[in-house]
Amino acid sequence: MAAAFGDFRQVFDSLEDQIAIVDSQGVIVAANAAWRQFSSDNGGEPDGYVGRNYFDVCPAESEDAIAVAHGLRRVIREGVEFRHEYPCHSPTERRWFELLARRLDDPKGPLAVVAHRNVTRRALDGMQARAARVNAGLFSALVASSNDAILSYDLDGNIMTWNPAAERLYGYRAEEVIGRSLEIIYPAGWPKRIGEYRDEIVSGALKSFEVVRRTKSGRERQIWVSAAPVFDAAGQLVAVSNIHRDITEWRRHEQSRRMVAEEIVHRSKNMLTVIAALHRRTAAASTSLEDFNLRFGERIKSLATSTDFLTAGNWTTVPLAALVRSQTALFDIAGSDRIAIAGPEIDIRPQAVKVIGMALHELGTNALKHGALATDEGRVRIAWALEDGPDGVGLAFEWQEDGPAFDAAPAGRGFGHTLLTNLSGTLLETSADYRFDRSGVRWRIVLPGKFFAAAGAAPSETGPGGWPAVEADVIA
Repeated sequence: MAAAFGDFRQVFDSLEDQIAIVDSQGVIVAANAAWRQFSSDNGGEPDGYVGRNYFDVCPAESEDAIAVAHGLRRVIREGVEFRHEYPCHSPTERRWFELLARRLDDPKGPLAVVAHRNVTRRALDGMQARAARVNAGLFSALVASSNDAILSYDLDGNIMTWNPAAERLYGYRAEEVIGRSLEIIYPAGWPKRIGEYRDEIVSGALKSFEVVRRTKSGRERQIWVSAAPVFDAAGQLVAVSNIHRDITEWRRHEQSRRMVAEEIVHRSKNMLTVIAALHRRTAAASTSLEDFNLRFGERIKSLATSTDFLTAGNWTTVPLAALVRSQTALFDIAGSDRIAIAGPEIDIRPQAVKVIGMALHELGTNALKHGALATDEGRVRIAWALEDGPDGVGLAFEWQEDGPAFDAAPAGRGFGHTLLTNLSGTLLETSADYRFDRSGVRWRIVLPGKFFAAAGAAPSETGPGGWPAVEADVIA
């Protein structure tokens, strides 16, 4: 056998694959230089275990070893080719080998030529490819299931990919937009072109930004864009990716919060102005410190009652009937047969709440002191109704006293008189009718439509926070 291999030893040893010849009993009868070197490098015999049984050298301790032993026996017995790939890691290196065995017929009996080839590079590439396919699948699944619109466009700005969330956000199906310019979702007259965005994104100058974009139906949405360039395996720039998040509602809530904050500041200034006017006018009409304390305290209480309605309703609307009852309760006459309250269900808005609330306080105070409620026979009727006017439907509100004859109107012309004759009309952008006759007081005012709404109606959009902002500093 040695003579048979003598002429081929040089060729046999020059092969890069580790090759051994195994006889029908599994004994290794020859091994090339690569086989012997591998054995020596990995703690085996320097001669490559020549003369030893191959199945003893590779005991059946694993599935791979069992498969190899079974395959080699079939090669020797049946002449079939056997191929098997397996890991063979060292303490410092991850390695994979491919075993190829073929039968070699010899007069003394069949032999098996066993070649081991290092296929680590191919195995790693295969694992990376499989991982890439898995990752691509995962990425595709994530993109498909994302709640954010994810899209990409080529260097000319033409849409390449368009996920389901983009379809939901913009109303275009993928087949409608792929291949078309991304500018299909730009609002008319948008100042920045797709090429400008591309250049800034590629250069790294632009990674996230806020824009306005238009849906298929023409609605404009506030969009937060996260963007990045896309490179191929060779490192060439091929596309730009975008994630679009709809922040329209968030911006709307933010704007609403800002407007509410501004309105709070505005109303606080107005309230301070009202209090200052109350103080000044009450002091001018008071005859003593005790009288001032009483009058001023009652007026502040009236104002606070009106304000309680506003804050309880988040500074929106207040039922007019509830406001009337709360103010008449200050005079301990609510629910008695001396006062009648009638009118449809109407909600009045903040400015009207303040004015009507203070007017009711002044009217009730006057009625108790020297009007219809100053005697047992007097009566008060408070009523309101919708009525047509030159500027549309208005809300007519009326206080009417009915009682014994009075000789003359009160002589004072303090804050209450100013409020009922002038300020109430100015603050509510209308005019007030304040009359005094022998039977008592009649006060009537017609509120424009911007200051009231039918109960349960949505607020208008005529001023900050949805309500008209009427300055109160005219009280001064």
